[in-house]
Amino acid sequence: MITFSSLLIFTLFYQPLQASSDTFYAEVTEIVDGDTIRVKTKNHTETVRYLLIDTPELHHPKRGEEELGAIAMMANREIVEDRGVTLETDILKRDRYGRLLAYVWIDTDEGRVMVNEELVLRGFAMPMTIPPNVKYDNIISRAFMKARENEKGLWARAAARNFTAEQAWSELPYIEGYFITLELTIRDIIESGNRKVILPEKGNFTIVIYNNDWQQCIEHVPEIGMIIKVAGRARKGFHGGEIILSDPAQIVYP
Repeated sequence: MITFSSLLIFTLFYQPLQASSDTFYAEVTEIVDGDTIRVKTKNHTETVRYLLIDTPELHHPKRGEEELGAIAMMANREIVEDRGVTLETDILKRDRYGRLLAYVWIDTDEGRVMVNEELVLRGFAMPMTIPPNVKYDNIISRAFMKARENEKGLWARAAARNFTAEQAWSELPYIEGYFITLELTIRDIIESGNRKVILPEKGNFTIVIYNNDWQQCIEHVPEIGMIIKVAGRARKGFHGGEIILSDPAQIVYP
């Protein structure tokens, strides 16, 4: 039975919206994966999920370990293990799992560094924008483009693996979870829930753009009948195989 006291505790813990960001100091006690850490603050411990980025899965219940998952975790460990960090929250403080959502900062001899941005610069993280937490969205997008220019991490992997939609579909059991470059001729663009789906003329491998990312991507998406080439992680999807397009930098042609 849900009592008033238990409901009050739940409401206080899971505050969905705040008017402004907060900044506070913490000590890193554990590296969970490429974009998650555990920290100790003055009064308690927290699991912290980095804002605006998504690193490959290390121990997903269905997909297991994805390409670069272990390397992303090691990079995260190299940067923050046993260090003091400054956590900066945005509008939405916690995710549905109760994890604190934050931009993570460290002090170095060269100045303050945002760990979220650094992981993108090294090519180990993709942008993942979920409004209303968009404070440093432009910084992450610029870092993603710079990683592409320098062929860091995932970009080097994707550049070496070029597939048409037909080829990617036939090879899906072998390329799932890996970074590839997908080329297709656009047959149609449909709406499916909270996503736009770019369908190919041939094959069952699509490009998916979530509505949160559609506005920034739309001007870079060619018209029906034209060719688009996108770099990203291959995965199974509702329409067959798919690549999630979350940033215009993933579009390598046209």
